[in-house]
Amino acid sequence: MTISAQCNLQKLAFATSLAVTIVLSQGRAIGQVKHGSPIELAKADVSTAVRQDMANDVRIVGSLTPIRRSTLTSRVSSTIIELPVQIGDVVNAGDLLVRFERGALESAVTGRKAEADALRAQTDLAEAVLERNTRLSERRAASEATRLAALADVLDLRAQLRSKQAEVSDAERSLSHAEVRAEFGGVIAARSVEEGQTVPLNTQLMTIVELNRLEVDAGVPTSRIPLIRLKQPVELTVEGFPGRTFSGEVARISPTAEAGSRAVRVFIAVDNEEGLLRGGMFTIGDLRVDDQKDVIALPAASIRHDADGFFVLKVKAGVLQRRPVGLGRSWSDRDLVQVSGVSEGDVIVTAPLPDLVANTPVIIEGI
Repeated sequence: MTISAQCNLQKLAFATSLAVTIVLSQGRAIGQVKHGSPIELAKADVSTAVRQDMANDVRIVGSLTPIRRSTLTSRVSSTIIELPVQIGDVVNAGDLLVRFERGALESAVTGRKAEADALRAQTDLAEAVLERNTRLSERRAASEATRLAALADVLDLRAQLRSKQAEVSDAERSLSHAEVRAEFGGVIAARSVEEGQTVPLNTQLMTIVELNRLEVDAGVPTSRIPLIRLKQPVELTVEGFPGRTFSGEVARISPTAEAGSRAVRVFIAVDNEEGLLRGGMFTIGDLRVDDQKDVIALPAASIRHDADGFFVLKVKAGVLQRRPVGLGRSWSDRDLVQVSGVSEGDVIVTAPLPDLVANTPVIIEGI
């Protein structure tokens, strides 16, 4: 649904609600106006129109999570001989995290290379035999079958050599994994192994997280999603920091709603350059949507409706005047609606007094 269509639905819903309110509201007993005597209104019955910035707030609740995290696993089966980091240590990109015993890995590389050298020598010999048999076959001194057998030997040895060279590459790669280094700067969040421990392949070693930038995964009702845009600001309060707010912005919006809740996941990115925040901290915030600048908004009770459309009652020179208005967005949490056709400074009847009509003389208590 487009924002324009949503606004039209809001206006229709507001008009229906307003009509019901007018019918059901008891209002204040006004009494019959005799000989043009004015009706006295309390100060609370009127409001002065002012321009202001308006917005709806969507409550964000969730826990902070590091955006970038990496769980490191062993890519070799070996014994840990050096483990210089603990949980909570700050590391930089390239710092040593784990060193494995290299002896067996180096021996594996040496053995694979020796086997590859032997196959290479056999291949060279087989190629020489093939070349000799080819010359003899051309002079009809050797049969074609002999040449084909020599060719088959060469092809087989070449295939074996390629396979052995792949094993050499695997062994060298395993040797390069004897040292595990940090891929990015961060903090050690978990460590599940100890120095001297022999670990098999793919054993989880530790988790490193980057705390410079965190995020909150929050669910937003589908009715508000059309109003949410990337980079919209969010003000967050974090448990443990009373009286302080942290700034964030909308980083990502899920393309689908969650089954059951019918809420769409919105990811709020939060800068943490000071390093005060930690993953798992509980946070509450307000995502500002439907932000409108410099608008005139009146209480919903001040909007009236008749056969000619929406209007308000303006107090001018002690007399109520009918002022037609156009309706814009509504802010239900504050019971306000945006109006056009009213100027800043106009005094408008905002109390639900359905018996008041235009051209009625009034006085305002205390004025």
